[in-house]
Amino acid sequence: MNKTNTTIWNKAYNILNIAVIFMIIMKLVTQINLNLFIVLSFAALLILGLLDSLDRNAFKENMFRHVFDFILLMLFGSLYFGS
Repeated sequence: MNKTNTTIWNKAYNILNIAVIFMIIMKLVTQINLNLFIVLSFAALLILGLLDSLDRNAFKENMFRHVFDFILLMLFGSLYFGS
């Protein structure tokens, strides 16, 4: 039975990922301005993903996840703050 090591960084990444999805839905449904929180959460997701990869020595395996997080951070940052 292969059980992968889950680190505190991975658990925090998963929880924050759900929180970001919830914030995006809240932004679409209500008039609450959550732009800064969403962008900062994407930055935190990128940092937590990098910390998780460094802790498990799996940087090359998770390269796509880091690139995807970076692209989302740049897209949302430019969408909300790049007038």
